[in-house]
Amino acid sequence: MTLFKIGNEPKLYDWGSKDLIPALMRTDSNGQPQAEVWLGTHHLDPAEVLDPLGGSLLERIGELPFLVKFLAAAKPLSIQAHPSRSRAEAMFAAGHPGYQDANHKPELIVAISSFEALCGFRDQQAVIADLAALAEANSIFAPWLESFEAGGLRAATAWAFQAEDSAVSALVSKRNQLGPERAALIENMAEHFGFDVGILVSVLMNYVTLKPGQALFLPAGNIHSYISGLGVEVMAASDNVLRGGLTKKPIDIAELMEVLDFSSLPDPLVSTKTLSRGLVEYPVTCQDFSFYQVSPSGQQMLVDIELTGSAIITCVAGELTISNSLDELVTLSPGEAAFMRAAKYFSVTGSGTGYLAMG
Repeated sequence: MTLFKIGNEPKLYDWGSKDLIPALMRTDSNGQPQAEVWLGTHHLDPAEVLDPLGGSLLERIGELPFLVKFLAAAKPLSIQAHPSRSRAEAMFAAGHPGYQDANHKPELIVAISSFEALCGFRDQQAVIADLAALAEANSIFAPWLESFEAGGLRAATAWAFQAEDSAVSALVSKRNQLGPERAALIENMAEHFGFDVGILVSVLMNYVTLKPGQALFLPAGNIHSYISGLGVEVMAASDNVLRGGLTKKPIDIAELMEVLDFSSLPDPLVSTKTLSRGLVEYPVTCQDFSFYQVSPSGQQMLVDIELTGSAIITCVAGELTISNSLDELVTLSPGEAAFMRAAKYFSVTGSGTGYLAMG
């Protein structure tokens, strides 16, 4: 078979939502925080093949270059970034504890619900305006402003990571200087993490709220933190994460500073490209995967994309039926997924919405 359903059990992390993934998959949460569902061949949690033969997708097909996930956040994830391939290869070979494999991890996330995130460093003029407002409100922030004026985003980030609890406390107290959206975000982070330095770092980062269908691309070195909402992710098949705050997991600020890209990212949203009716591409610079939204609107849609490798298609709304040139067929409901090998063509019918990852 070259087309079959796959699935996996949700991962239970404390930042996960108790209702978003269960609502998508129409299952019972049992009051547990369901954070991620991995759909791929990564050795830490390969998907299961849902056919009579069963077994793991890794055993069935070998390794895929990409990994698809459903992600559901109820509270902020860590301030983090992912390394370049060369950095991952070197540090994994050296036995660095923060590296789980030798791969890079560029990733794309598309919102299924309203989705809040911090992504990339802000425009420098916006940063200096906020730091100046904070320094005027409380002199404890004057050195932060001075560090930025002297050394830009790298120096300002280093200052934030090294700050004392008193600086975080002062930021929480003076959060209204940054406007209502930032103030609410800071209050949210402080509620969950107390006086964590990640709250200071967030001031330097873009804060965005995605509508369903909108996306963020996070290349190597992009600083980010997902705040809340449900999304579908595709990434290179890696679990390398360097964390700097907003987490109970181990942090490694020194290594994180080594991998960060300190360039400003004024507009972090991905511009989509409509290829045909019901087929939208999320074009990104990444050799590991390509990603598409598929919404046939009740009509048969012949997907005019050359499928030379493998693909995973997920359904997030309605119902989708996928068939290929070998007359194989699967029907997906929300929260379900299928694997598909190379085929001359494939078609999608139904009245739902899905996402197609290829690599």
